[in-house]
Amino acid sequence: MLKKKYLGIGFIILIACAVFLLYVLKIGPFGGSAYKPVEQATTSISNKQADEKKKLTIMEVLRLGYEEAKKHTEEEPLLISLTSTDDTTVPQGKTDGADGKRNAWNLQFGNKKGNINVTISFKDGKVDSEVKRDDNNSLQKGQYAISDIKIDSPEVVKKAIEVLGMRPGNPEIKDDWIKGYHFSIMGFITDPNSSESRYLLRVMGISPTSPNSENDSLRMTVFFDVKTGEIFNASEMTGYDKDGRTNWKDVLLKKAGNK
Repeated sequence: MLKKKYLGIGFIILIACAVFLLYVLKIGPFGGSAYKPVEQATTSISNKQADEKKKLTIMEVLRLGYEEAKKHTEEEPLLISLTSTDDTTVPQGKTDGADGKRNAWNLQFGNKKGNINVTISFKDGKVDSEVKRDDNNSLQKGQYAISDIKIDSPEVVKKAIEVLGMRPGNPEIKDDWIKGYHFSIMGFITDPNSSESRYLLRVMGISPTSPNSENDSLRMTVFFDVKTGEIFNASEMTGYDKDGRTNWKDVLLKKAGNK
């Protein structure tokens, strides 16, 4: 009986060791499948500069975001996209963005390899960062160095207002759907015959001709070259077609010397 008892204990210990060994092999450097899944981590960081300034311009957001992205990659962080948003606990009004500052921003950085993606959000002075890693380099690659950006949101929104009469989205007008002025930087396809994108800063607001005869709110977008600050293109809504899709037209820009 005693011999059988010890045999039983030994068998249990053997099973436990086998389970432990399988676990170690699974998580160890040689475990897992050939395709390593994307690793994802979310962190909430406190940045003194961001905490002290709840409203930020594009350049302020880019610099803070760049410093955060640098913590997660040895390569140069390259911008994928940046956009302002109404996703904030602070009530937004039609004056928001008139000075080029917003309470909430989202931006993404990557690198040339495509093995890391850093998504950062600034909201009411707080910063959240989500990091994805993939050894198979299947993540969206970063495209643009922030040093390429020579303009900031205060100057471009001022030009959109003064040159084109852009108005802010009014929360009291339901169809305006945006509040104040909004901003984004990313690659835009500007040539229908090419898949190559151009790096532009977009200001979004309401057309000075809004509303139209059918009382539709008419949005306006103005695109700026990030290196020169010149207006690349401006367009405004004219209304909706029978299927509910928006119709747009280009706004003719006055050339220098024309009155």
